Order: sequence, then C-alpha cells, then structure tokens
Amino acid sequence: MTTMEKRAPHISGKGSTMAHGKSSLFDIPAKLDPVGSSLISLAVAPNLDMDYVTKPKVEYENTYRMDPLDRFLPERVKPVIYELLSKHLSNMEYEPIQCSSVAKVIAQELKIISLVSVGEKRSQDVRQGSRCLWDAETDNFASTCYENPHIFATATVYAVYFE
Repeated sequence: MTTMEKRAPHISGKGSTMAHGKSSLFDIPAKLDPVGSSLISLAVAPNLDMDYVTKPKVEYENTYRMDPLDRFLPERVKPVIYELLSKHLSNMEYEPIQCSSVAKVIAQELKIISLVSVGEKRSQDVRQGSRCLWDAETDNFASTCYENPHIFATATVYAVYFE
C-alpha cells in the first residue's frame, strides 16, 4: 500500500487520480503549516451522526399570495444568531478541521439559507461580501459577528420569500 493510499484509503481504483500518485483538491495535508494555515470547506459532508431518513415528499397547493404574512425582521434574528455563535465558539481556539466542523454544525442549526465563516485572529483584516437577486420588498438578511481572543466568526442568514 502506498503512502497516498494510507492517507486516503477510501479512494482507490483504476479511474482514481490517487492510483497515479496525484493528490486530490480535497485531501487534507498530514501536517499543516503553523503560521497562516487554513482549510477551505466547500460543502457539508455527511457525518456518521447525521440521520438520513427518507421522508415522503410533501406537495403543497399554490396560495397565490404575493406578499408574506410576516416580514423577516433582522433585529429579532441577530441576537439568536449571536447566541448560537457564542454557544459553540466561546472557549474555542483555532484549529482548522475543528472550526470547519463547527461552522457546518452552526449552519445546520440555523436551518435556513445561511453562510457561516470561522477564522483565526492574527492581526489581519477580513472582508466578506455577497450579492443576491431578490425582491427588496419581501426579502432580507441578518448578519452577526462574534470574536473571542483566538477566533472570529460571521454568520449571515438570508430570508427569501417563496410562495
């Protein structure tokens, strides 16, 4: 067994790039550079603790309502997001894989369209931006930041009206 197969035993076969000795974009290096190292997580990977139960698809009739009954109020959502961030990140130090997992857990607990970023504080400046195509009358968002001595986090929740 080659070193690459030992690092990623789940990837094998003739069609795999691992069989030719090339690494994948998604491989995690055995040792990270201690200064400024980070990992990028592109999607939520299935975990063993997640329940994947097939539920029957529920179909709804159109209501033909053009406006929501209740508007999304960011000032009511921001404290909830901040409480969730502080609950998960209050005593955490930066460790790339752990922070990636916690960001996925936070996004999953928000349960709606959300973007969660967690990074290490090292006297740097971070800017995030997003663009959406939506109706300014019915759609909105709420964004909150959290910091402790070791990490920073941002969470943005998007509320898009869909009839």
